[in-house]
Amino acid sequence: MPTQTFFNLPKTKRQRLITAGLTVFSHASLDQAAVSDIVRLAEISRGSFYQYFADKTDLYFYLLSQMREDWVARTEGTLRRHQGDLFAAARELSVAGFKEVIAGPQKDFFRTLFTGFNYRGTAKMDEDWTRRYRAEHRPSTNWSGMVDAKRLNVANEEQLLTLVHMLFGIFAQNVARYFTHAATAPRRTADQYMSNMLLMIDWLQYGVEKQNAQEES
Repeated sequence: MPTQTFFNLPKTKRQRLITAGLTVFSHASLDQAAVSDIVRLAEISRGSFYQYFADKTDLYFYLLSQMREDWVARTEGTLRRHQGDLFAAARELSVAGFKEVIAGPQKDFFRTLFTGFNYRGTAKMDEDWTRRYRAEHRPSTNWSGMVDAKRLNVANEEQLLTLVHMLFGIFAQNVARYFTHAATAPRRTADQYMSNMLLMIDWLQYGVEKQNAQEES
């Protein structure tokens, strides 16, 4: 994460560097992005960049952490309004998030992020994120304090976290499919992918198998 030198910069210079990072990462994956492009857009020297960040991954994770903090704040507020109902909150957040990701001001950044998903790359990024995030001793999200677990068939915090990850996976999968297929299958609209996303959330909450399936067989 950024050094204190970065936070000591004037706000306009910090924002210029953040904007430069968002621009570069909106057109190139983390692996393909070049520090030279970031410093050129930010109008700083390469040496100055390394006074603020350890490397381009450090900047990338900082940008993600800012988005994550905003997402957590919205999640907490939404869960309070739904009195801890995880699935009701997940539906609202997923639809709002889907619209923001595909049409908001950072849509190109998210397109590059979600279309770059693959098992090996995502696992490596998750490992790096966890290591760097824990190194800062930041507290993890207190899901058990926000979610009414009595509504759910979960036995502990770990199972609740697994369920949250499954819900985010449904969101991410449909966003990635939209970005991947939008250019080649224009007839598949955003509404169709959002409908599919909500259907998958319904399946997770209520199950897929018909209740009378065994009786029919």
